[in-house]
Parts: sequence; structure tokens; C-alpha cells
Amino acid sequence: MRILSIATATLLSLFSTLALAGEFGDHCTTGLSGGRLVKTKCDINEAFEGKTYCFGSEEARAAFQKNPGEIIAKAAAFWAKNAEPEREKISQEQANAIIQSKNCDLSGKDVGYLDLKGMDLRHCTAVNTSFFGADLRGARLSGTNLQRAYLNLARLEGTDLTNADLRDAIIFAAIFDKTDFSGANLSNARIMGNLGNVKMVGANLTHGRLGMDFGNQTMGQVKFDTVGGNFANANFENADLQVASFRFADLSGANLKNAKLYRSDLIQANLEGANLSGADLTDAEVDGASFKQAQGLESIKGFATVKGKCADCAPPATAPPATAPTTTLAEAKPAIMPPGARDGQFVCITHRPKAE
Repeated sequence: MRILSIATATLLSLFSTLALAGEFGDHCTTGLSGGRLVKTKCDINEAFEGKTYCFGSEEARAAFQKNPGEIIAKAAAFWAKNAEPEREKISQEQANAIIQSKNCDLSGKDVGYLDLKGMDLRHCTAVNTSFFGADLRGARLSGTNLQRAYLNLARLEGTDLTNADLRDAIIFAAIFDKTDFSGANLSNARIMGNLGNVKMVGANLTHGRLGMDFGNQTMGQVKFDTVGGNFANANFENADLQVASFRFADLSGANLKNAKLYRSDLIQANLEGANLSGADLTDAEVDGASFKQAQGLESIKGFATVKGKCADCAPPATAPPATAPTTTLAEAKPAIMPPGARDGQFVCITHRPKAE
């Protein structure tokens, strides 16, 4: 009887393992339908019409169950254009030989978990290269072409990525410390994790995907999180920065036009001279943040819902029309300040006004 029970358990385990081979390379189907590549272990899955679909969270599976046909169709369309290409796995010895060659080309290679610590890779091309879990501590990648590179879980402490081309790169839960991305092109890059005191001075992060993916958190709540990072003059135009943390960060002169900063943490951040035209700061934390000489304050969305007390963040009063009649000093009335403004400061209104 005991032998039969063991055999049965073994078979069930085998069938369970086989069931984990999901569609779309085990990526979260709901995530794909929303234009996001989220790799899963497929431990959360759903069978539909004889096929297994994987999910990064129970919430993502629940969303799928409401309309599986539509979500699968959207996921399939996105996957057809963005499926992860095949990469050739190479050994440490092979990688060393390529790096030491004059025409170093690691494009399309998988160097995951290899030791590249302190190496000079400035002469290399690494388009669509997987550095998953690789040790790049102190490596020199200044100016390197890293388009569509995969840097998840890579060690990037002290790594020099200045002026590197990281367009469409994916950097999820890498290990950062004094990592320098100054001048790098990170447009449309996906970056999540604790970046610490990262340096991105003058970096291009237009259309950057730095916001939290609420439906697909396979490793718990992972977000773009930096304390004291330097983003002076960086370009975040049209970037997704939802729930991102820029606490104590230097965002002076940064371009944040039309950026999504919903529930972002800007506590004690320096936004002096930043351009916030059309940015969405709904429910953002701004306590102690400085908006001195910031542009576009009058066009910020959700500014009435921010939390905390920021400095120099009162939108400028609207100037009277040029044809307005002249008013004598005796007739003049005190200027009406915008809601929440006081002595050049903006005190948050933590509730939304009721619809009329």
C-alpha cells in the first residue's frame, strides 16, 4: 500500500511538472496582453482550450478568467512582435576569448552567471545579450552598444555604463551600488529594483518603463527605488514612473514632461528647474521636495491630491488679460492664490473635490 502511495505521488508530481510548460514561453499571459514581458515559473497557471497559460500573480489569473479569449488574442499579438529571441549559451572560456578579441561581439549570446568582474568591454557589441545574474562589478561598458540587453539579477556595483546604448534593455532586480549611467540612452528601457545611489546625470529615459507593474509581481513588490540618486538633467519625458521612489534624489533640471508619477515618492527630492509640464502627480508624496523655478507647475495633473508640504510649488497666478481695465491702488484687492497655496508653498489636499 505504501509503495502504491509513493508511486501515485511520484506520478502526480510528474504531471504537475509537465503542466508547467506554458504558452508564450511561460510569460504572464495577462502581462503580455498589456504589452509587458514578465517571465514566470508558471506555478500560477490556468488551462484553457487544452493549453496552459502562466501568470505572475493570482490577480493576473483572475483578470484572465474574466475574458480569456480577448486576453489571449492580445497576448499573442504582442508576443509575435516581442518574443524573446533565442540566445546562444557560451562558457566562461568562450566569453573570455570573444572579449579578448579585437572585434568583440557578444550579440545574441547568453553569458548568464559568468564572471565579467572588472573587465573592459568598451570595444564590445552586446546587442540582445543576456547578462542574467552575471558579475559585472567594476566592469567598463562606457559607450557599449547594449540594445535590448537582458541584465536581470546582474551585479552592477561600480559598473561604468556612461554613454552606453541601453535602448529597450531590461534591468530587473539587479544589484546596484554607485552604478554610473550618466549620458546613457535608456529610452524605453524597463528598470525595476533598488538602485540606491545610482547616477543617471543627463541620461535619456524617454518612454522609460520604470513604473510598478501592479498585476505582475512574481517576486513581491518590486519597484524603481532610489535613495539619493543623481538624475540631474535626465530626460524622463513620457516615462512611466508610477510608485517609483526618488526620495532625496537630485532631479534638478530634469525633463519630466508628461511623465506618470502617480503615487511616486518625491520626499526631500530636488526638482529645481525641472520641467513638469503635463506630468501626473496624483497622490504623490512631496513632503520637503523643492520645486524652485520648476516649469509647468500650472499644468500638473493631480497636484491637488499630493501629500506633504513642498517648497516653491505653488502654481503661478494667472496674469490678467491685456485688455483688462486698469485698477487704482485703492480699488486693488489681494491676489487670489491657487487652492492649497501659502507663502510660496503648497499644502496638500488629501481628498478629491466632489463632482458637481
